[in-house]
Order: sequence, then C-alpha cells, then structure tokens
Amino acid sequence: MLTDRPHPKQAGAAWDSTDIRILSDNSLSGRHAVITGAGSGIGQAIAIRLAELGAHVVGIGRNDNSLRDTEQYTEGTSGSFRWFQADVRDSTLIRSVIAKAAADTGIDILVNNAGGQFYAATDDITDNGFRSVVDLNLNSVFTVISEAKPFLALRGGSIVNISLSGVDRGSVGLAHSLAARAGVLAMTKTIALEWAHLGIRANCVAPGVVISELLPAAIATSLLEDVVPRSVPAGRPTPVADVAELVAYLATPASRMITGQVLQIDGAAHLGRGLHMVNDWPPSHATNS
Repeated sequence: MLTDRPHPKQAGAAWDSTDIRILSDNSLSGRHAVITGAGSGIGQAIAIRLAELGAHVVGIGRNDNSLRDTEQYTEGTSGSFRWFQADVRDSTLIRSVIAKAAADTGIDILVNNAGGQFYAATDDITDNGFRSVVDLNLNSVFTVISEAKPFLALRGGSIVNISLSGVDRGSVGLAHSLAARAGVLAMTKTIALEWAHLGIRANCVAPGVVISELLPAAIATSLLEDVVPRSVPAGRPTPVADVAELVAYLATPASRMITGQVLQIDGAAHLGRGLHMVNDWPPSHATNS
C-alpha cells in the first residue's frame, strides 16, 4: 500500500550556498521596469534585485508604507526605485499610472505580481467572491499589459506574469483563483504568439510555497512543518531570492528565445501530491449516489 510519507529536504552543494545571485552587476543597467505588488513578498524581492542590477524600477501597490520600505531597501543600488500607490483593479487609474510611469522611458520589463485569493470550497464561493478574485488575478493583468504594450514595443520587452505552481492540475479550495491563473497562462501564450514580431516576450513564473515575512507565524509554521514535507518533492519552500533571480534572467538578452512558457519554480511540487490538497478531502460524509 502506498503511504503518504514526508519528503526529506533536498540535499546538495546548491543548498550550501548563501547567495544564489548569478547575474553580473549592471546587467540590467539603463533598463526600465514596472512591477505591480512591489511593496512586499515576491514583488518587493524582484524590485530590489532589478535595482541591484541597474534597472530603473517603478513599483505599484496599494500600501504606500510598504512601497516606501521597498524604496529604502533599494537605496545604494546602481539602479533606482520610485512608486505609485494604486489598486490594479481600478482600470482607469492603473492605465493612467502605467502611462505616467513609462511616458518618457518606455518599458523593458513588466512584472505582473499583484494578486491574491482565499481558500474556499467551490460550493462556498459567492458570485461576488468569484468575480473579485478573477478581477484581481486576471482582468487587472490584461489591463496592465494592454496599457503597457506600446511602451514595451518601443524597444522590445519582457512580460513576466507571476502565477501559482500546478495551475493545470486543479486544487481543492481554489476554483476561483485557478480559473483566473489559467486565463493568465492562456493569455500569456497568446501574447507570445501575437507580439513576437515586436520583440515582446511573455512568460509565466510559477512559485511553489513561498514563506514571506507578512505571513502569520501559525500559517508559516503549518506550511513548513506540514505542507512542504508532504507536498514538495524537494522538501523545501521556494526562496523569494530564487524567484527574483529567475525574473531578472528573463529580462536579459540571454533569455531572448524564451517566450510563451510557464516556468515552475517549486521543487517539483506540480509533479507531486499538490500544494493545496487538504487532509480532510474528500469529506468523510461523502457518498456515491
């Protein structure tokens, strides 16, 4: 009988390294980047790394205090960081912000990182809840990309949409979010086809379990002690630094032939049990009719 045994932590020299940065200093010097959700977590890590590599970064987010934190973290880098406070779901406002951010400079790198969801069985998701999650994770991404397109086309550019591990496999409790993320993946592939002649590339980056500083301690502990050992074959969460370095690589000429892809950065979680399976599923009272 198969058993649900925990995965041991992946071993090897790669995990002995305290610094995984591989891109040379100033490899993005003079490039212009726009990042949504740049005030915390993955978005903040990407903003800092791009600035370290010499890029001029514009961050967009809802919390001005968080964006100021990102600004402080980028001080002393060879690049720069400025920010706009905006909710990506406000299509009129976000189009205005993108136009202001790129009017004089164009856009070389566009990172759609803003997003979020809540866990609920499909039966428990209301119409409003479903539409709210789709609006945040799909509709707003289209708005940002469509407004940024002429600025990306000035010199050719890289679009990176931050997704989730294992979108194509389904997941208990995330019908609304995965519907949106699947839409983003389909849109990404279509844009890669339609805009390739403009030098615009589009890819999805799909992290696994990321432990950010904003997670409540109880949730972080649950992820590290339960979800990761049972669901990630590598036995480890995905470091935000790894995601940031991959996104930065996708902005360099070395990735000029990579487009229309979903790059899973999840320790093989999309091949294993799945990150979002829950222990009590299916319900114990379920019966066949």
